[in-house]
Amino acid sequence: MGILDDLRHGLRALVKDRFVAAVAVLSLALGIGANVAVFALLTSILSHPIPVYEPSRLAAFYTQEPTGPGFPLCSYPNYKDYRDRNSVFSSLLLHSVQSATMDGKLVVVNLVSGNYFQALGVAPVIGRAFVPEEDGAPGSGGVVVISHNFWSQQFARDPEITTRTLVLNSRSFQIIGVAPPDFSGLQEMAAVDLWIPLSMYPTIHPMPNLVNQRRALLFSVVGRLKPGLTRAQAEAGLQSLSQELERQYPQENHGRRIRLISLSDSALPGRIRTVVNNAGAVVAVISALVLLIACANLANLLLARASGRSKEITLRLALGASRWRLIRQLLTESLLLSFLGAAVGLGFAAWARNTLWSMRPPTFRYAGFYPDLDGRVLLFTAAAAVLTSLLFGLAPAFRATRSDLNQDLKERSGKSSAHGRSRHRSALVAGQMAFSVIALVGAGLFIRSMLLAGQVDTGFAANQLGTITFNVTDQSYGEARGREYQRRALELALSTPGVSSAALSKDSPFRVSTARHVVVEGSPNSSSDTGQATLTAFVGPGYLRAVAIPLLRGRDFADTDVADGPRVAIVNDSAAVRFWPGQSPIGKRIRFVGDPLPAEVIGVARTANYRTLAEPPQPLVYLSLTQFYFAGATLYVRTSGNPAAVAAEVARAMQPLDRRFYLDAGSVAADMRESLWPQRLSAVLLAAFGLLAVGLAVIGMYGVIAYSVNQRVREIGVRMALGATHASVMRMVLRQAFRWVAIGVLWGMALALVGARWLESLLFVVRPADPLTFILAPTFLTVVAVLACWFPARRATRIDPAIALRDE
Repeated sequence: MGILDDLRHGLRALVKDRFVAAVAVLSLALGIGANVAVFALLTSILSHPIPVYEPSRLAAFYTQEPTGPGFPLCSYPNYKDYRDRNSVFSSLLLHSVQSATMDGKLVVVNLVSGNYFQALGVAPVIGRAFVPEEDGAPGSGGVVVISHNFWSQQFARDPEITTRTLVLNSRSFQIIGVAPPDFSGLQEMAAVDLWIPLSMYPTIHPMPNLVNQRRALLFSVVGRLKPGLTRAQAEAGLQSLSQELERQYPQENHGRRIRLISLSDSALPGRIRTVVNNAGAVVAVISALVLLIACANLANLLLARASGRSKEITLRLALGASRWRLIRQLLTESLLLSFLGAAVGLGFAAWARNTLWSMRPPTFRYAGFYPDLDGRVLLFTAAAAVLTSLLFGLAPAFRATRSDLNQDLKERSGKSSAHGRSRHRSALVAGQMAFSVIALVGAGLFIRSMLLAGQVDTGFAANQLGTITFNVTDQSYGEARGREYQRRALELALSTPGVSSAALSKDSPFRVSTARHVVVEGSPNSSSDTGQATLTAFVGPGYLRAVAIPLLRGRDFADTDVADGPRVAIVNDSAAVRFWPGQSPIGKRIRFVGDPLPAEVIGVARTANYRTLAEPPQPLVYLSLTQFYFAGATLYVRTSGNPAAVAAEVARAMQPLDRRFYLDAGSVAADMRESLWPQRLSAVLLAAFGLLAVGLAVIGMYGVIAYSVNQRVREIGVRMALGATHASVMRMVLRQAFRWVAIGVLWGMALALVGARWLESLLFVVRPADPLTFILAPTFLTVVAVLACWFPARRATRIDPAIALRDE
């Protein structure tokens, strides 16, 4: 018999035992489908393939600072030097994702070097890409390449699109090309609508005055390696050029070195990638445990099914069939069940994928990917099907074909091995209990963390705080007109009912993006002019009061701190301790590398959270927006009512100031919820997987006890004939169940306690060894499992001794 005969025989066996097949397929569909959905989501986020020519030869720049963290960015002047003087890249491109307004709507714009499309090997499907002349003097490149999706949605796929124009930030741009349909840029978090030459940065970039500063890390840089060079070799080749640039520009490039990272690593911001990696690993482990529980259930089911087929298998062995031939037949049946389960699981995975994607946070609103069930996912599904068939089919196959012909051909064949099978099934149930405890503990920790996240001390009062973000980057808006717009917006906010205080800031909540090297006058590094990389926030007068960050010493910024007056700064208490340990910082002076004007410290504020909800305390320097100007800003409003509703009302009041600008109204509470999306999504998934694990484990427990009762009918009949009471019989059955539950729960708690340490970076307030979680999760599982065993135990008490003994 060949494999086709095995398949035909397996199909007939499954059709004959349709109930077993249906239960097996459903269990596998849930287990495999959950893992496929998680795999599709994580691979889409973490390893989304970018459709460019030979992506393996592309490397992204990462500027390593001498102190503090590095950044996957580069300054424009340094980029030009690396582009013109390197010997390891055949081409070097630059890009920066920004936003612009078009007809009062926000569009995603990518400022790029003129060689962007050529270096990536991406050719427009209509029209052309940029030419060098369009990437020259500032303002000389009023042309745009639009995305295929933008062309479809905004211009209905007009074949004459290259004859049309569009207006961005009040500047007219000639459309010259349409990008391919599968290309949306190099950053996963931003599906680009438009590509514009870098020469148009005065119209598009929110900080055009910093573009030509060598110190300012504003742009992403990607290079195409020359043939035969590895990334490590290219990085080594850049070091001498980095050192030469440091010698030429010692203040701006002190200690800076270039590391090269893969294009996929640069496509997703490092902080988001770390959180997604950690949360994804937890979800992947728990979903794998669910699949293992399903496999254990099926192994139990097949062990029970093998008991019913013991005489058939014994006869086939007696007639000359080899043991390996029968094992192959049984494994073929398992493989059929797995692939049927995987096929149904793909449908479940598609539904789960859509559900999970619908829960994505605003962070992913412009994401340049979608978790498709592509070839990688199909390959993973097939591999999962083969692996699960071995996991749940191999042991029952070997067990079923291990036969003593002399013993098993007797009238009561199979009884001798029943207890052995029972022991194997009980061990599998104990394993299910252990895996279920791990799943429940993981879910419990995340759920508790989400419920208590509101207790995290962010350093400011997030409740009742609304935000309106806007950007007045426009060719008709210089600094004077931009400041006037911001002043009128502030006045409108303060006059809006429900607003008690308001202030401006360059950054929106948890998005402080600027870091400058601080030089403390009189410190050892003041002569070398190296400085320490420090977060820097630009805020207006009244900001600390509006967001309720306590001012510990000194004074706040005032309107009298004008641009041409003495520079002033406020430091947080972490910066005070770092820069002036044991001293009062009030009256001390600092300056920034590359900026000759010093700033006097006028106040000390409490340390808050600036980038994430639960970050370690880090130094920060506040500078006044009355002395620095940024076209993009966030207006914070402290409200007495619903902050999101009041912020929306303020935005409506601001709209007549200039209807061309896009106003994004929201609340800090919503931003906090958004920052927690990996943990929140993990909590939802883990809760679902935990309940699924419990359900499968309870079904497995019920099956084992019911099977055990059926195998012990004669024994129970004898006990009852000798005077055993119903209560004693029930205790005997439940004692057996509880023993395996206790073993599984104890092992599960030990493993969960060890594994919970890896969750620490993802939890808020809750400790990994949270006592309440480690009490409630095992208790819940134990109670549910014992209740499931109560039904077969009760059936055991109803056995009629006379009938049981007569049947035997």
